[in-house]
Amino acid sequence: MRTTSGGCVAAAALAGMLGAATAEAQVSLVDRVGVPGLRVTSAILGQPTDLGGRSESARPAPSPWRLAQRVGDPQAPAAAPRVNPWFVRVGYRPGYVLPIGDFTTGANASRQPVRWSQSMTVEVGWQADGTRAWHHAYGLPSYGIGFSGGRFDDGGELGRPLAVYGFFSWPFAQPRERLQLTADVGVGLAWNWRPFDPQANPYNTAIGSATTYQLDLGLYLRYLANPRVSLYAGVDATHWSNGGARQPNGGLNAVGPKVGLRLNASPQPLRSPSGTLPPFTPAWALVVGLAGGGKGVTGTTTSALPGPERLGRFGAASATVDMQRHFYRYGRLAAGADVTYDGSTGSRVDLVDGERVATRVGMSQRFAMGLYGGYEHVIHRLGVIAQAGYQVWRAYGHPGRPRFYQRYGLRYYLSERLWTTMAVRVDRRGRSDFIEFGGGYRLRWE
Repeated sequence: MRTTSGGCVAAAALAGMLGAATAEAQVSLVDRVGVPGLRVTSAILGQPTDLGGRSESARPAPSPWRLAQRVGDPQAPAAAPRVNPWFVRVGYRPGYVLPIGDFTTGANASRQPVRWSQSMTVEVGWQADGTRAWHHAYGLPSYGIGFSGGRFDDGGELGRPLAVYGFFSWPFAQPRERLQLTADVGVGLAWNWRPFDPQANPYNTAIGSATTYQLDLGLYLRYLANPRVSLYAGVDATHWSNGGARQPNGGLNAVGPKVGLRLNASPQPLRSPSGTLPPFTPAWALVVGLAGGGKGVTGTTTSALPGPERLGRFGAASATVDMQRHFYRYGRLAAGADVTYDGSTGSRVDLVDGERVATRVGMSQRFAMGLYGGYEHVIHRLGVIAQAGYQVWRAYGHPGRPRFYQRYGLRYYLSERLWTTMAVRVDRRGRSDFIEFGGGYRLRWE
C-alpha cells in the first residue's frame, strides 16, 4: 500500500518565506480614539489592547479637535474623508513545469515532456489602513480574493484549470520611497481539470480528481508609480494536488517570472509614517485538537491486478496535544504528541476464485502515536503551521511505511481559545498522506 503526491515539499516554503525578514520595523499607530474601558488580550502584541488591536500603553493622545467632534462641538473641524482601501490587481506568469512524476516526464499520450504553462490572475483586494496594530506589524499588508486561469502544453490531457483563492501580500521591506519587496501567499481550490480515468484519460497520473487544492507563493518587487498605480515583477511558484484524497495524485508544480499591475480605488500614501510598536510579552499555551479527512490508496496485491483496479477510499483522523511558546511577535514554537487513525492500514486487493477481494487489518490495529515539534507563524488571527514528527508506536507493523511525517497548513483563531484548522499530512518523501480539517481549544497564560 502506498499513496503518491509529487511536489508537496513546496508547502514547506510557506512558513519559511513568511518567517523571513521579521525584523521589527519601526512604525507608528494611527491617531484615533478607542472605546473607553473596553479591553481584550492581544495574541500579537502580548498585552491589553482595545478592540481595534492597539496597545493601550502605546495609544497616542487624541487631538483636541477630534475629542470635540466626539462630543458634538459645532466648531470642530471636519474629519478628512476616509480613503477607499479597495484595489484590483492583474498578473501574468509563463511557468516552467517541474519534471516530477511520470506524466510530466513523458509518460503521457503525446510521449513528450510537459514543460510549460501559462497563468492569468485577477485579484480584488483590501489595503490595510493602519487602524489595527497588526497592520503595522506587517508593514500595512493587503489581502483579498483572486481568480486564475491556466493551461499546459500537454495536448489537453490535464484540462484548463480555473481557480479561486485567498491571498495575503506582505511588504516586508521598503528600500526606497517607491519600491517595496513583498512576499505573497495564496491558498484556494482549482477545478476544470481532466482527471485520471482508466478508459478516457489513462495517462494522467498527475491529477486524479476533478478538484484540487492550489498553493501559490510569490516574491515581488513592487514599484509605486503614483498613489493609484503600482507595477509588480518577480518570481512565482504554484503547486496543485488533491492532498491524497484520490489516486493517482502525482501533483503538478510550475515556477516562473510574473508581472502585474495594481489599480487603487482611491489615492494611497507611498510610505507609512514611522514610529515604534508597543513591547511584546511572551506567553505559554496548552493546545488540544481533533481533525479528520479522507484519503485514496492503491492497495497492495500479489495478484496480476493493475493499479486502477486496486484503488480505495478510507477515513483518517488525528488527535493532538502540545505546548506552545509565543517567543516573539511573529511566531510560536510547539512540541507535542498525536494519535492517528488510518482506515487504510493494511489495505490490499487480491483475486480469489476470479473475484476481487479487498481486505484490511482490524480496527484496533489502525492506530499509531507520534511525537512532533513545529513552528507557527502569526498573522493576527491566522497561524501558518509547519511541523515534523516521528511515529514511536504503531499497532500494525507496516515495514514499508515511513515513520517520519510532516504537517503543513493553516490555523484560524475564532477567539482567544477556540480555533479551526486545515492541514496536509506528508510523509518523508514529500508525498501527501491526507488533508485534515478540524478544530480545538487553547489555554494561554503569560
